[in-house]
Amino acid sequence: MGYGQSTVAHLLGHKSHASLSLYEHGHTLPTLTIALRLEVILRTPIAFLFPGLYDDLKKEIRAEEERLGGVGQQSLFENYPSGLL
Repeated sequence: MGYGQSTVAHLLGHKSHASLSLYEHGHTLPTLTIALRLEVILRTPIAFLFPGLYDDLKKEIRAEEERLGGVGQQSLFENYPSGLL
């Protein structure tokens, strides 16, 4: 968006850009509220703001789904007669 750290920090409600720097470098995770504020300010989905965390969580959840026998992987349309789709 072209905002400097000070502007983003101000829009987040922070007095300085120190916390923002910690988020950017992956040293700390923001609260959900701050993450959502970043999403709004930067006009970027949270998953794109924290891609490493997103990928780790996705792998963890997919592995657990697989362990449970594919629960959650069913097609939304598996009960429809094939001619309707």
